[in-house]
Amino acid sequence: MARTHNIVSALDIGSGYIKGMVAQRKREGEKVAVLSIASVLSDGMKRGVVIDADVVSDKINHVLTKLNNEVRPHRIKDVFINIGGAHIISEHGHGAVAISRADQRVSPDDMDRVTEEAKTNILANLTSNQEILDTFPKEFIVDSEAGLKDVVGMKGIKLEVNALAVCAFSPYLNKLVEAVMAAGVERIAEVIPSPLASARALLTPQQKELGTALIDIGAETTGLAVFEDRNLIHLAVLPVGSAHITRDIAIALQADINVAEEIKSKFGSYIFQNKTKKEKISINKEEEFVFDTKKMIKAGRARVTEIFDLINKELKKIGKQKALPAGVILAGGGAKLPGIVNFAKSELELPVRKGVIKNFFGLEENLSYSVLCGLILSGLGEGGGDNSFFSNGFGSKIKKLFRVFIP
Repeated sequence: MARTHNIVSALDIGSGYIKGMVAQRKREGEKVAVLSIASVLSDGMKRGVVIDADVVSDKINHVLTKLNNEVRPHRIKDVFINIGGAHIISEHGHGAVAISRADQRVSPDDMDRVTEEAKTNILANLTSNQEILDTFPKEFIVDSEAGLKDVVGMKGIKLEVNALAVCAFSPYLNKLVEAVMAAGVERIAEVIPSPLASARALLTPQQKELGTALIDIGAETTGLAVFEDRNLIHLAVLPVGSAHITRDIAIALQADINVAEEIKSKFGSYIFQNKTKKEKISINKEEEFVFDTKKMIKAGRARVTEIFDLINKELKKIGKQKALPAGVILAGGGAKLPGIVNFAKSELELPVRKGVIKNFFGLEENLSYSVLCGLILSGLGEGGGDNSFFSNGFGSKIKKLFRVFIP
């Protein structure tokens, strides 16, 4: 049902929640209508990776059951899914081939061959347990003329490409697919890294052109996708997220984890201020929890600072620290933390704002659903004007590698 009558289904499989959505766009240019949405607390996951496939599969089954009950007579058969975890990385590569035609004009076959050459060179630098999910050409070069996009028909002798490959740890990918297929899904349409799904839902072509970073703060990981000249130029997933802020607050205040989460939600803005006083929060009708905001501030600020320190290190690797004209877009549940936008501005020294989900009724500011919405847009073939995303084979790769699971 991933594409039936413009109806698309998707699963966001994360460490905090496992969420599902079925959505439809009846006519071109219309906003997407959400037909059904469901979520359950996650289990069997750690830092974006499937640890117990049976437990995760059971959770996915609960989500699918809820969705199917609401979209009858349709039944979900195939889905778009995300993949997360710090094993998701990006690697740069270069390829070069001789232009094959007798008239020395570049053909589509030449472009395919040079991209395959770049993939081969990247694979040579990976371990046996890593694989390329997809490859994104950044620029083509014809006889030393660089910065080219569409080179078909150009005349020359040598064609080169600089490309970026998105790579994953194969055992983690296999386990994710195993969990989804065991939940009763007949086919996985595509597997898309979480930061790229969020980027599809939140970023505009202009932002990608000028240079921007999408920071998706999830429960146990933070995804980073950086764009320039409409190209993906860097992708990383960091092993820290908003749940770590909650845990640090719980330890500092000697509080139950649920109380710590409520404190973070209600008093989170204090993390970025210096309000040192006693506060209290109701646990139930008869009990209150009194805490020292100074301890909460120290614990929470240290963890948030760590997240942006890690982001800065990633930006520095590619020469983009303090150098993104379109600034930073925040996404994920962690973006809800009060005061985080201004804190991010000071830490990154860049313009920062929360993302707004495009083209969906009623979900514009619900950043917890940015990955799901991006997956749905992928199924509808929409990507904010960028046709380079996910066009080279996530779906075909899944069919090829996991036909043991797929009828």
